[in-house]
Amino acid sequence: MTFKKYKVVNEKNQRNFVFNIKVNVKPVFSSIVHTAAYEGPCRCGKLEELTPEAERSKSMKAFAKFQEDVKENISPEANILKPVYVEYDESFIVKEEEFKKLEEDINDVDLFLLSYRVPGIERYRKPVAMIGKGVTNVDVAAYLRSRGIEGYAPLDYNELNELISLMQVRKAVRHTKILVATGGELFPYGVVSTIWDLEGLKTKYGVGYHRIHFTEIFRELEKVDEKEARKIAGKIIENAKKVKIEEDFVANDVKFYLAVRKLMKKYGCNAFTFPCFEACSSRLPDKYKVVPCLTHTLLKDQGYPSACEEDISALMAMIILMYISKKSAFMGNPLMIDEKTLKIVHSVPGLKMNGFDKPDMPYELWHFTQGGWGTKVQINLAENTEKTVTLARFNPTATEILVTKGKITKCEFYEVGCSPGVYIEVNNAKEIIHKQVDFGHHMAMVYGDYTQKIEELSKLMKFKVVKA
Repeated sequence: MTFKKYKVVNEKNQRNFVFNIKVNVKPVFSSIVHTAAYEGPCRCGKLEELTPEAERSKSMKAFAKFQEDVKENISPEANILKPVYVEYDESFIVKEEEFKKLEEDINDVDLFLLSYRVPGIERYRKPVAMIGKGVTNVDVAAYLRSRGIEGYAPLDYNELNELISLMQVRKAVRHTKILVATGGELFPYGVVSTIWDLEGLKTKYGVGYHRIHFTEIFRELEKVDEKEARKIAGKIIENAKKVKIEEDFVANDVKFYLAVRKLMKKYGCNAFTFPCFEACSSRLPDKYKVVPCLTHTLLKDQGYPSACEEDISALMAMIILMYISKKSAFMGNPLMIDEKTLKIVHSVPGLKMNGFDKPDMPYELWHFTQGGWGTKVQINLAENTEKTVTLARFNPTATEILVTKGKITKCEFYEVGCSPGVYIEVNNAKEIIHKQVDFGHHMAMVYGDYTQKIEELSKLMKFKVVKA
Protein backbone atom coordinates (compact mmCIF):
# COMPACT_ATOMS: atom_id res chain seq x y z
CA MET A 1 0.00 0.00 0.00
CA THR A 2 1.09 3.57 -0.60
CA PHE A 3 0.06 6.57 1.48
CA LYS A 4 1.92 9.29 -0.42
CA LYS A 5 -1.16 11.37 -1.17
CA TYR A 6 -2.60 11.33 2.32
CA LYS A 7 -1.70 12.42 5.83
CA VAL A 8 -2.04 9.22 7.82
CA VAL A 9 -1.72 10.67 11.31
CA ASN A 10 -1.28 14.40 11.77
CA GLU A 11 -1.85 16.29 15.00
CA LYS A 12 -3.22 19.32 13.11
CA ASN A 13 -5.66 17.18 11.14
CA GLN A 14 -6.65 14.49 13.61
CA ARG A 15 -9.51 12.79 11.77
CA ASN A 16 -8.53 9.62 9.94
CA PHE A 17 -7.76 10.61 6.35
CA VAL A 18 -9.77 7.71 4.90
CA PHE A 19 -13.00 9.59 5.53
CA ASN A 20 -11.81 12.23 3.06
CA ILE A 21 -10.91 9.74 0.34
CA LYS A 22 -13.05 10.08 -2.76
CA VAL A 23 -13.86 7.69 -5.58
CA ASN A 24 -12.29 8.94 -8.81
CA VAL A 25 -15.00 8.74 -11.47
CA LYS A 26 -14.10 9.15 -15.15
CA PRO A 27 -17.13 10.18 -17.24
CA VAL A 28 -16.86 8.82 -20.78
CA PHE A 29 -19.34 9.90 -23.43
CA SER A 30 -19.26 7.63 -26.48
CA SER A 31 -20.83 8.29 -29.87
CA ILE A 32 -21.17 6.37 -33.10
CA VAL A 33 -20.67 8.78 -36.00
CA HIS A 34 -21.38 6.93 -39.22
CA THR A 35 -19.28 7.58 -42.30
CA ALA A 36 -22.29 8.36 -44.48
CA ALA A 37 -26.05 8.98 -44.42
CA TYR A 38 -27.93 5.74 -44.96
CA GLU A 39 -30.70 3.63 -43.46
CA GLY A 40 -30.76 -0.03 -42.49
CA PRO A 41 -31.94 -2.58 -39.88
CA CYS A 42 -30.25 -0.75 -37.01
CA ARG A 43 -30.61 2.82 -38.27
CA CYS A 44 -33.44 4.88 -39.72
CA GLY A 45 -34.44 8.52 -40.07
CA LYS A 46 -34.22 11.53 -42.31
CA LEU A 47 -31.03 11.35 -44.33
CA GLU A 48 -30.10 14.96 -43.53
CA GLU A 49 -30.08 13.97 -39.85
CA LEU A 50 -27.90 10.92 -40.51
CA THR A 51 -24.88 12.66 -42.01
CA PRO A 52 -21.58 12.54 -40.10
CA GLU A 53 -21.82 16.30 -39.49
CA ALA A 54 -25.37 16.08 -38.12
CA GLU A 55 -24.57 13.13 -35.87
CA ARG A 56 -21.42 14.75 -34.55
CA SER A 57 -23.24 18.02 -33.83
CA LYS A 58 -25.98 16.17 -31.97
CA SER A 59 -23.42 14.14 -30.04
CA MET A 60 -21.49 17.19 -28.89
CA LYS A 61 -24.69 18.72 -27.49
CA ALA A 62 -25.48 15.44 -25.75
CA PHE A 63 -21.91 15.34 -24.37
CA ALA A 64 -22.40 18.78 -22.80
CA LYS A 65 -25.69 17.61 -21.26
CA PHE A 66 -24.02 14.43 -19.99
CA GLN A 67 -21.36 16.47 -18.20
CA GLU A 68 -24.00 18.73 -16.63
CA ASP A 69 -26.00 15.75 -15.40
CA VAL A 70 -22.94 14.13 -13.84
CA LYS A 71 -21.89 17.32 -12.09
CA GLU A 72 -25.38 17.99 -10.73
CA ASN A 73 -26.27 14.48 -9.61
CA ILE A 74 -23.17 12.58 -8.61
CA SER A 75 -22.35 11.93 -4.96
CA PRO A 76 -19.98 14.25 -3.05
CA GLU A 77 -18.05 11.05 -2.29
CA ALA A 78 -16.94 11.11 -5.93
CA ASN A 79 -14.13 13.12 -7.47
CA ILE A 80 -15.00 13.81 -11.10
CA LEU A 81 -12.02 13.34 -13.38
CA LYS A 82 -11.83 15.11 -16.76
CA PRO A 83 -14.80 13.95 -18.90
CA VAL A 84 -13.86 12.45 -22.25
CA TYR A 85 -15.64 12.30 -25.60
CA VAL A 86 -14.96 9.05 -27.49
CA GLU A 87 -16.06 8.62 -31.11
CA TYR A 88 -16.07 5.63 -33.43
CA ASP A 89 -17.82 4.69 -36.68
CA GLU A 90 -19.94 1.78 -37.87
CA SER A 91 -16.92 -0.53 -37.81
CA PHE A 92 -17.54 -0.48 -34.05
CA ILE A 93 -13.80 -0.27 -33.48
CA VAL A 94 -12.46 2.45 -31.22
CA LYS A 95 -9.19 3.80 -32.58
CA GLU A 96 -6.07 4.01 -30.45
CA GLU A 97 -6.04 7.81 -30.52
CA GLU A 98 -9.47 7.73 -28.87
CA PHE A 99 -8.25 5.36 -26.16
CA LYS A 100 -5.32 7.67 -25.46
CA LYS A 101 -7.85 10.23 -24.22
CA LEU A 102 -8.71 7.79 -21.43
CA GLU A 103 -5.11 7.12 -20.53
CA GLU A 104 -4.10 10.60 -19.41
CA ASP A 105 -5.24 9.82 -15.86
CA ILE A 106 -5.84 6.08 -16.11
CA ASN A 107 -3.91 5.30 -12.92
CA ASP A 108 -6.29 7.51 -10.93
CA VAL A 109 -9.51 6.03 -12.29
CA ASP A 110 -11.62 4.07 -9.80
CA LEU A 111 -14.73 3.91 -11.97
CA PHE A 112 -15.55 4.59 -15.60
CA LEU A 113 -19.02 6.13 -15.99
CA LEU A 114 -20.15 5.47 -19.56
CA SER A 115 -22.94 7.10 -21.49
CA TYR A 116 -22.98 4.23 -23.99
CA ARG A 117 -20.88 1.34 -25.27
CA VAL A 118 -17.09 1.77 -25.56
CA PRO A 119 -15.87 -1.39 -27.33
CA GLY A 120 -12.49 -2.40 -25.90
CA ILE A 121 -12.73 -0.55 -22.58
CA GLU A 122 -12.22 -3.90 -20.87
CA ARG A 123 -8.52 -3.58 -21.71
CA TYR A 124 -8.10 -1.40 -18.61
CA ARG A 125 -9.80 -3.89 -16.30
CA LYS A 126 -11.33 -1.01 -14.35
CA PRO A 127 -14.85 -1.00 -12.88
CA VAL A 128 -17.43 0.30 -15.34
CA ALA A 129 -20.94 1.68 -14.72
CA MET A 130 -23.61 2.80 -17.15
CA ILE A 131 -26.92 4.30 -15.98
CA GLY A 132 -30.00 3.02 -17.76
CA LYS A 133 -33.34 1.28 -17.42
CA GLY A 134 -32.02 -1.87 -19.04
CA VAL A 135 -30.89 -3.28 -22.42
CA THR A 136 -27.49 -1.72 -23.16
CA ASN A 137 -26.23 -1.19 -19.61
CA VAL A 138 -27.07 -4.70 -18.45
CA ASP A 139 -25.61 -6.12 -21.68
CA VAL A 140 -22.29 -4.35 -21.09
CA ALA A 141 -22.25 -5.23 -17.38
CA ALA A 142 -22.81 -8.93 -18.11
CA TYR A 143 -20.05 -8.89 -20.75
CA LEU A 144 -17.57 -7.36 -18.30
CA ARG A 145 -18.51 -9.62 -15.40
CA SER A 146 -18.08 -12.72 -17.54
CA ARG A 147 -14.46 -11.61 -17.98
CA GLY A 148 -13.79 -10.96 -14.31
CA ILE A 149 -14.22 -7.18 -14.56
CA GLU A 150 -16.60 -5.18 -12.40
CA GLY A 151 -19.59 -4.08 -14.44
CA TYR A 152 -22.56 -2.19 -13.00
CA ALA A 153 -25.94 -1.19 -14.41
CA PRO A 154 -27.51 1.32 -11.99
CA LEU A 155 -31.04 2.38 -12.91
CA ASP A 156 -30.48 6.00 -11.86
CA TYR A 157 -28.11 8.33 -10.02
CA ASN A 158 -29.45 7.19 -6.66
CA GLU A 159 -28.24 3.67 -7.37
CA LEU A 160 -24.98 4.97 -8.85
CA ASN A 161 -24.35 7.00 -5.71
CA GLU A 162 -25.02 3.96 -3.54
CA LEU A 163 -22.39 2.13 -5.57
CA ILE A 164 -19.95 5.03 -5.15
CA SER A 165 -20.55 5.01 -1.39
CA LEU A 166 -19.65 1.32 -1.22
CA MET A 167 -16.62 1.84 -3.44
CA GLN A 168 -15.52 4.64 -1.11
CA VAL A 169 -15.62 2.22 1.82
CA ARG A 170 -13.64 -0.36 -0.11
CA LYS A 171 -11.07 2.26 -1.10
CA ALA A 172 -10.83 3.40 2.53
CA VAL A 173 -10.22 -0.20 3.62
CA ARG A 174 -7.44 -0.46 1.03
CA HIS A 175 -5.85 2.62 2.57
CA THR A 176 -5.92 1.20 6.09
CA LYS A 177 -2.72 0.10 7.81
CA ILE A 178 -2.82 -1.47 11.27
CA LEU A 179 -0.26 -0.90 13.98
CA VAL A 180 -0.25 -4.36 15.54
CA ALA A 181 1.26 -4.26 19.00
CA THR A 182 2.18 -7.81 19.96
CA GLY A 183 4.02 -9.84 22.54
CA GLY A 184 5.70 -11.79 19.75
CA GLU A 185 3.12 -14.55 19.65
CA LEU A 186 1.22 -15.65 16.54
CA PHE A 187 -2.07 -15.88 18.41
CA PRO A 188 -2.89 -13.60 21.36
CA TYR A 189 -3.77 -15.65 24.43
CA GLY A 190 -7.29 -14.27 24.88
CA VAL A 191 -8.39 -14.41 21.22
CA VAL A 192 -6.95 -17.42 19.42
CA SER A 193 -9.78 -16.99 16.89
CA THR A 194 -8.23 -13.78 15.56
CA ILE A 195 -7.23 -13.32 11.91
CA TRP A 196 -3.63 -14.53 12.02
CA ASP A 197 -2.56 -14.37 8.35
CA LEU A 198 -1.88 -10.66 7.94
CA GLU A 199 -0.23 -11.14 4.56
CA GLY A 200 -3.37 -12.90 3.40
CA LEU A 201 -5.42 -10.00 4.75
CA LYS A 202 -3.32 -7.61 2.69
CA THR A 203 -3.78 -9.74 -0.42
CA LYS A 204 -7.55 -10.04 0.03
CA TYR A 205 -8.47 -6.50 1.01
CA GLY A 206 -5.36 -4.33 0.72
CA VAL A 207 -5.12 -3.80 4.48
CA GLY A 208 -1.52 -3.13 5.46
CA TYR A 209 0.10 -3.71 8.84
CA HIS A 210 3.20 -3.05 10.88
CA ARG A 211 4.03 -5.24 13.87
CA ILE A 212 5.85 -3.91 16.92
CA HIS A 213 6.53 -5.40 20.31
CA PHE A 214 4.26 -3.72 22.85
CA THR A 215 7.29 -2.68 24.91
CA GLU A 216 8.07 -0.10 22.22
CA ILE A 217 4.94 1.81 23.28
CA PHE A 218 6.19 2.02 26.86
CA ARG A 219 9.59 3.25 25.69
CA GLU A 220 7.82 5.91 23.66
CA LEU A 221 5.60 6.76 26.64
CA GLU A 222 8.66 7.85 28.62
CA LYS A 223 9.38 10.51 25.96
CA VAL A 224 5.90 12.06 26.02
CA ASP A 225 5.73 15.69 27.06
CA GLU A 226 4.17 15.92 30.52
CA LYS A 227 2.54 19.30 29.88
CA GLU A 228 0.88 18.11 26.68
CA ALA A 229 -0.48 15.02 28.41
CA ARG A 230 -1.86 17.00 31.34
CA LYS A 231 -3.43 19.56 29.02
CA ILE A 232 -5.34 16.84 27.15
CA ALA A 233 -6.21 15.05 30.38
CA GLY A 234 -7.56 18.30 31.79
CA LYS A 235 -9.93 18.72 28.84
CA ILE A 236 -11.14 15.14 29.12
CA ILE A 237 -11.80 15.59 32.83
CA GLU A 238 -13.45 18.99 32.35
CA ASN A 239 -15.97 17.61 29.85
CA ALA A 240 -16.88 14.57 31.94
CA LYS A 241 -20.18 14.51 33.85
CA LYS A 242 -18.55 12.72 36.76
CA VAL A 243 -14.94 11.79 37.59
CA LYS A 244 -14.05 8.84 39.82
CA ILE A 245 -10.32 8.69 39.06
CA GLU A 246 -7.40 10.94 39.98
CA GLU A 247 -6.09 13.39 37.39
CA ASP A 248 -2.59 11.92 37.58
CA PHE A 249 -3.89 8.54 36.45
CA VAL A 250 -5.85 10.09 33.57
CA ALA A 251 -2.64 11.86 32.51
CA ASN A 252 -0.81 8.50 32.56
CA ASP A 253 -3.34 7.02 30.13
CA VAL A 254 -3.11 10.10 27.92
CA LYS A 255 0.65 9.56 27.76
CA PHE A 256 0.00 6.02 26.57
CA TYR A 257 -2.39 7.40 23.94
CA LEU A 258 0.15 9.99 22.73
CA ALA A 259 2.82 7.31 22.53
CA VAL A 260 0.54 5.18 20.35
CA ARG A 261 -0.27 8.18 18.14
CA LYS A 262 3.44 8.90 17.74
CA LEU A 263 4.13 5.34 16.65
CA MET A 264 1.15 5.28 14.31
CA LYS A 265 2.56 8.35 12.62
CA LYS A 266 6.07 6.88 12.55
CA TYR A 267 4.91 3.70 10.83
CA GLY A 268 2.20 5.24 8.64
CA CYS A 269 -0.69 3.48 10.39
CA ASN A 270 -4.30 4.50 10.89
CA ALA A 271 -5.67 1.59 12.93
CA PHE A 272 -4.44 -0.05 16.12
CA THR A 273 -4.67 -3.11 18.33
CA PHE A 274 -2.96 -4.01 21.60
CA PRO A 275 -2.28 -7.38 23.33
CA CYS A 276 -3.92 -6.89 26.73
CA PHE A 277 -3.08 -10.29 28.25
CA GLU A 278 0.53 -10.34 27.12
CA ALA A 279 1.15 -6.75 28.24
CA CYS A 280 -0.53 -7.36 31.59
CA SER A 281 1.73 -10.34 32.25
CA SER A 282 4.79 -8.15 31.68
CA ARG A 283 3.68 -5.94 34.61
CA LEU A 284 4.52 -2.83 32.58
CA PRO A 285 0.92 -1.52 32.81
CA ASP A 286 1.19 -1.86 36.58
CA LYS A 287 4.56 -0.09 36.59
CA TYR A 288 3.27 2.87 34.54
CA LYS A 289 -0.28 2.69 35.95
CA VAL A 290 -1.97 2.57 32.53
CA VAL A 291 -4.56 0.55 30.62
CA PRO A 292 -5.23 0.84 26.86
CA CYS A 293 -8.98 1.51 27.21
CA LEU A 294 -8.87 5.32 26.97
CA THR A 295 -6.56 5.08 23.97
CA HIS A 296 -9.06 2.88 22.12
CA THR A 297 -11.86 5.36 22.84
CA LEU A 298 -9.86 8.43 21.78
CA LEU A 299 -8.60 6.81 18.59
CA LYS A 300 -12.02 5.59 17.49
CA ASP A 301 -13.56 8.99 18.13
CA GLN A 302 -11.10 10.42 15.61
CA GLY A 303 -11.99 7.74 13.08
CA TYR A 304 -9.08 5.36 13.78
CA PRO A 305 -10.37 1.81 14.31
CA SER A 306 -8.82 0.44 17.50
CA ALA A 307 -9.41 -2.99 19.00
CA CYS A 308 -8.71 -4.71 22.29
CA GLU A 309 -6.60 -7.81 22.84
CA GLU A 310 -4.85 -7.85 19.45
CA ASP A 311 -8.11 -9.07 17.92
CA ILE A 312 -7.80 -8.48 14.17
CA SER A 313 -11.12 -10.25 13.49
CA ALA A 314 -13.00 -7.72 15.62
CA LEU A 315 -10.85 -4.91 14.24
CA MET A 316 -11.66 -5.78 10.62
CA ALA A 317 -15.38 -5.80 11.44
CA MET A 318 -14.93 -2.48 13.24
CA ILE A 319 -13.17 -1.02 10.19
CA ILE A 320 -16.11 -1.99 7.99
CA LEU A 321 -18.71 -0.72 10.48
CA MET A 322 -16.96 2.60 11.15
CA TYR A 323 -16.27 3.33 7.49
CA ILE A 324 -19.84 2.53 6.47
CA SER A 325 -21.57 4.33 9.33
CA LYS A 326 -19.15 7.26 9.80
CA LYS A 327 -19.45 6.61 13.55
CA SER A 328 -17.25 5.51 16.41
CA ALA A 329 -17.70 1.92 17.59
CA PHE A 330 -17.92 -0.27 20.68
CA MET A 331 -16.72 -3.85 21.03
CA GLY A 332 -16.95 -6.59 23.61
CA ASN A 333 -17.57 -10.20 24.53
CA PRO A 334 -21.13 -11.33 23.73
CA LEU A 335 -22.58 -13.43 26.55
CA MET A 336 -25.98 -15.09 26.26
CA ILE A 337 -28.30 -14.00 29.09
CA ASP A 338 -31.42 -15.64 27.72
CA GLU A 339 -32.72 -16.68 24.30
CA LYS A 340 -33.51 -13.06 23.38
CA THR A 341 -30.68 -11.23 25.14
CA LEU A 342 -26.93 -10.81 24.74
CA LYS A 343 -24.74 -8.82 27.09
CA ILE A 344 -21.57 -7.23 25.69
CA VAL A 345 -18.93 -5.99 28.10
CA HIS A 346 -15.74 -3.94 27.53
CA SER A 347 -14.44 -0.54 28.61
CA VAL A 348 -14.24 1.07 25.19
CA PRO A 349 -17.42 2.98 24.26
CA GLY A 350 -16.94 5.98 21.97
CA LEU A 351 -18.08 9.54 22.46
CA LYS A 352 -18.78 9.81 18.73
CA MET A 353 -21.02 6.76 18.43
CA ASN A 354 -23.83 8.93 17.02
CA GLY A 355 -21.54 10.15 14.24
CA PHE A 356 -18.27 12.03 13.85
CA ASP A 357 -20.21 15.18 12.97
CA LYS A 358 -22.52 14.84 16.00
CA PRO A 359 -22.05 16.09 19.60
CA ASP A 360 -20.15 13.92 22.06
CA MET A 361 -22.20 11.48 24.09
CA PRO A 362 -22.27 12.33 27.83
CA TYR A 363 -19.65 10.35 29.73
CA GLU A 364 -18.05 9.70 33.09
CA LEU A 365 -14.47 8.72 33.94
CA TRP A 366 -13.98 5.70 36.18
CA HIS A 367 -10.96 3.59 37.14
CA PHE A 368 -10.33 0.08 35.83
CA THR A 369 -8.30 -1.36 38.72
CA GLN A 370 -8.92 -1.88 42.41
CA GLY A 371 -5.89 0.32 42.94
CA GLY A 372 -7.76 3.28 41.46
CA TRP A 373 -5.80 3.67 38.23
CA GLY A 374 -6.57 2.88 34.59
CA THR A 375 -8.98 5.31 32.92
CA LYS A 376 -12.17 3.90 31.46
CA VAL A 377 -14.84 5.99 29.78
CA GLN A 378 -18.35 5.10 30.96
CA ILE A 379 -21.37 5.89 28.78
CA ASN A 380 -24.95 4.79 29.31
CA LEU A 381 -25.48 3.42 25.81
CA ALA A 382 -29.10 2.55 26.67
CA GLU A 383 -30.04 6.22 27.14
CA ASN A 384 -29.25 7.11 23.53
CA THR A 385 -32.13 8.05 21.21
CA GLU A 386 -31.01 5.42 18.72
CA LYS A 387 -31.41 1.95 20.18
CA THR A 388 -30.81 -0.27 17.16
CA VAL A 389 -27.26 -1.59 16.77
CA THR A 390 -25.34 -3.68 14.25
CA LEU A 391 -22.79 -6.22 15.51
CA ALA A 392 -20.16 -7.97 13.39
CA ARG A 393 -17.03 -10.11 13.43
CA PHE A 394 -14.83 -11.69 10.75
CA ASN A 395 -13.84 -15.34 10.91
CA PRO A 396 -10.17 -16.33 11.45
CA THR A 397 -9.54 -16.71 7.70
CA ALA A 398 -11.06 -13.28 6.91
CA THR A 399 -13.37 -14.80 4.33
CA GLU A 400 -16.69 -14.44 6.16
CA ILE A 401 -18.33 -11.88 8.42
CA LEU A 402 -20.96 -12.70 11.03
CA VAL A 403 -23.56 -9.92 11.16
CA THR A 404 -26.55 -9.43 13.41
CA LYS A 405 -28.64 -6.56 14.70
CA GLY A 406 -30.45 -5.88 17.92
CA LYS A 407 -31.83 -3.26 20.26
CA ILE A 408 -30.10 -1.98 23.40
CA THR A 409 -32.39 -2.38 26.40
CA LYS A 410 -30.18 -1.47 29.37
CA CYS A 411 -26.67 -0.74 30.58
CA GLU A 412 -24.84 -1.90 33.70
CA PHE A 413 -21.70 -0.43 35.22
CA TYR A 414 -19.01 -2.21 37.20
CA GLU A 415 -16.65 -0.42 39.58
CA VAL A 416 -13.61 -2.56 38.71
CA GLY A 417 -12.68 -4.25 35.44
CA CYS A 418 -14.45 -4.05 32.09
CA SER A 419 -17.55 -1.84 32.01
CA PRO A 420 -20.19 -1.01 30.79
CA GLY A 421 -22.22 -4.14 30.25
CA VAL A 422 -24.64 -3.51 27.38
CA TYR A 423 -27.81 -5.63 27.16
CA ILE A 424 -29.02 -6.18 23.60
CA GLU A 425 -32.33 -7.70 22.58
CA VAL A 426 -31.83 -9.98 19.55
CA ASN A 427 -34.00 -12.36 17.59
CA ASN A 428 -32.16 -15.50 18.64
CA ALA A 429 -29.23 -15.30 21.03
CA LYS A 430 -28.73 -19.07 20.92
CA GLU A 431 -28.27 -18.97 17.14
CA ILE A 432 -25.70 -16.16 17.40
CA ILE A 433 -23.62 -18.04 19.97
CA HIS A 434 -23.82 -21.24 17.92
CA LYS A 435 -22.65 -19.42 14.80
CA GLN A 436 -19.80 -17.82 16.71
CA VAL A 437 -18.06 -21.21 16.80
CA ASP A 438 -16.88 -20.39 13.27
CA PHE A 439 -15.95 -16.80 14.13
CA GLY A 440 -14.81 -16.34 17.73
CA HIS A 441 -16.06 -14.18 20.56
CA HIS A 442 -15.54 -10.38 20.38
CA MET A 443 -17.98 -8.43 18.22
CA ALA A 444 -17.74 -4.81 17.07
CA MET A 445 -20.87 -2.67 17.39
CA VAL A 446 -22.23 0.59 15.97
CA TYR A 447 -25.58 2.33 16.32
CA GLY A 448 -27.96 1.83 13.39
CA ASP A 449 -28.92 -1.03 11.08
CA TYR A 450 -26.19 -1.54 8.48
CA THR A 451 -26.83 -5.20 7.72
CA GLN A 452 -28.07 -4.54 4.18
CA LYS A 453 -25.18 -2.21 3.39
CA ILE A 454 -22.68 -4.81 4.58
CA GLU A 455 -24.32 -7.35 2.27
CA GLU A 456 -23.95 -4.96 -0.66
CA LEU A 457 -20.34 -4.23 0.28
CA SER A 458 -19.59 -7.95 0.44
CA LYS A 459 -20.30 -8.22 -3.29
CA LEU A 460 -17.57 -5.68 -4.01
CA MET A 461 -15.04 -6.95 -1.49
CA LYS A 462 -15.74 -10.65 -2.05
CA PHE A 463 -16.44 -11.83 1.47
CA LYS A 464 -19.40 -13.94 2.58
CA VAL A 465 -22.03 -12.57 4.96
CA VAL A 466 -23.42 -14.94 7.60
CA LYS A 467 -26.54 -13.54 9.27
CA ALA A 468 -27.80 -14.45 12.70
